[in-house]
Amino acid sequence: MKKIVYLLAFITVLSVTVWSCKKDEAPTVPADRTLPNEQPVALGDSLGEVIDNPDMVDASMAVDLTITSYPTFLESDYFSLAIVEGPQGDKEDSLNKICTTGFKLTKAQKEKLTAAFKAKEECMDANRKLLKAIDLEIESWVKNKKTEIIAKTKLQIDSINKLYDAGSITASQKKDMLYQLELKREAAIKALTANAKEKIKTNINRATLKGKIVDCEKIYLTAIKETLTSEQFELWIKCHKLKYKKK
Repeated sequence: MKKIVYLLAFITVLSVTVWSCKKDEAPTVPADRTLPNEQPVALGDSLGEVIDNPDMVDASMAVDLTITSYPTFLESDYFSLAIVEGPQGDKEDSLNKICTTGFKLTKAQKEKLTAAFKAKEECMDANRKLLKAIDLEIESWVKNKKTEIIAKTKLQIDSINKLYDAGSITASQKKDMLYQLELKREAAIKALTANAKEKIKTNINRATLKGKIVDCEKIYLTAIKETLTSEQFELWIKCHKLKYKKK
C-alpha cells in the first residue's frame, strides 16, 4: 500500500514539474518563411539592377529618346490607405485586398509604417532629383546627336538630288542611293540608344546616387518587415517583390 502511495506522489510531483516547465517556456516565434530573394537586402540589390537598366523610349525620326530614371513605385506609400483594426476590423485592407485576405494593421503598425515612408522620402528625394538630372543630360546629348545625323543626311540627300538634276545619275540610281542613305540614317539613330545605355552604366556619379537610393529602400523594406508580422510580410512581399526585378 505504501508503494502505491509513494508512486502516486511521485507521479503528482512529476506532473507539476512538467506543467511548470511548459508554463515557463517562451512563446513560439513564427518562422520566417520568406525566401532569400524576398529579404530587404536582396530586393534592394535587385532594385539597383532596375535603376542601372531604366526603361527607355528609343530615339527615332519621329520621337526623341526618353529615360525613366527610376521606378515610379518608389514614390508609392503602400500603406497610406490601409484600414486599421478597430471599428472597421472586419474589413479588408483597401490597398492590399487583391493580394491578401483580411490584411489589417494595428494603429501602432500604421503609425510606424507612415513614419518609415516619410523617412524614406526624405532619404531619397535629393538623390532621385540628381539622378534624373544626369539622365536628362544624356537625353539632351542623344537629341543633339540625332539632330546632327539628320542634318548630315539632309546634305547628302541634297547632293544626290543635284547629281540627278545634272544628269550624272539615273532615276533608278537616285532611288537606290536615297534608300541606302535612309537605312544608314536609321541605323545611326538607332545606335544612339545603345550609346545612351553605355553612358548610364559608366557614369560614376549616377552609380553613387543609385547606391544611395538603394540604401534608402533597403532601410524602408527592413522597417516594413520589422513592423508587420511574419505572416503579413510574407503576403505583402510576394505581392510586390516583382517590382524590384528587371523585366
